[in-house]
Amino acid sequence: MQRNLLFCLAFICVSILTVQAQKNDTIYLRNGDRITGELKKFEYGLLTLKTDAMQTVSVEYEDINTIYSAKFFDIRTNTGNRHFGRIIKSDVLATVKIVTFTDTIPKRLWDIVTITPIKQTFFQKIDGSVDFGLSYSKASDVFQYSANLQATHRTINYATKFNLSSILTDNGDEGISRNNDIGIGLTRFLPNKWFARATAQGQENTELDLDFRLQGGIGGGYDFVRNNSIRLYGMAGLVANHERAVSSSEVSDNIEGLLAAQFKWFQYRHPKIDITSNFELYPSLTINDRVRFEYDIAAKYELIKDLFFNLQFYGSSDSKPSNGGTSKSDWGIITSIGYTF
Repeated sequence: MQRNLLFCLAFICVSILTVQAQKNDTIYLRNGDRITGELKKFEYGLLTLKTDAMQTVSVEYEDINTIYSAKFFDIRTNTGNRHFGRIIKSDVLATVKIVTFTDTIPKRLWDIVTITPIKQTFFQKIDGSVDFGLSYSKASDVFQYSANLQATHRTINYATKFNLSSILTDNGDEGISRNNDIGIGLTRFLPNKWFARATAQGQENTELDLDFRLQGGIGGGYDFVRNNSIRLYGMAGLVANHERAVSSSEVSDNIEGLLAAQFKWFQYRHPKIDITSNFELYPSLTINDRVRFEYDIAAKYELIKDLFFNLQFYGSSDSKPSNGGTSKSDWGIITSIGYTF
């Protein structure tokens, strides 16, 4: 009985010490103040800290003098280098010292792109957004519904991204057009800003005479620019797809090249603004003169904490559909309200 009691007391003490250790990270501000809590992440110039007194707070890197934490982090710089170690305070303004297993490296905060705790639960490694939009025009009797979900799970060397988007347009007597997309991508981070990616995707777009497309591909990319407010990368690869047309019900298998680029600009000061633009070009290797093109640009404006107003433009085209039809194109503008997590 006494042994069990001692075991329970020891377990409680260890649990209390563990919880306290999780929140012993200290942020030293330039005005002389300090904040103690649990460092959740540092990304796009914002440090997120979970505290007991103030819940979760965000601190801009321009307000930070230095940082101390005894935990281990994955730290990435704008030159593509990665460091694994603890963070200790520095006497130099806006600088930290990264203590690895073999060295102590001074690093200025504006040279750091991300700081991610290594020991996290599965759900703590997930971030993303969900958006919904509705619109109706009485004059044209057109009703449109849109939904978009993105979630990314990050580990030290990998990022797994899931995306789901759906756009349904009721054109009255002309019927309903559907534009649905679901996909998952696995990215492996490589040295010196390089990365490799494998993707699987399912698509439907009745405006492009596409009943369905199942697509998988691999490729490699490079981060041309990655700092606290901008990311620009390009990638190239190969994809294979299996698709069927709406009008003829013909099924075809194709192999295509892939050229893609993404530009992202983020303003971390309130109100937060996030502008992302994606470009994808698919020259066919099995159908002469066929080129598919997809593009979108989305702007998010923060209304209140984590709640955004979204404005998006998307466009896609197919110069020579696999069923032998004429060139098809589709585009649209979407407004929605979204939440980030």
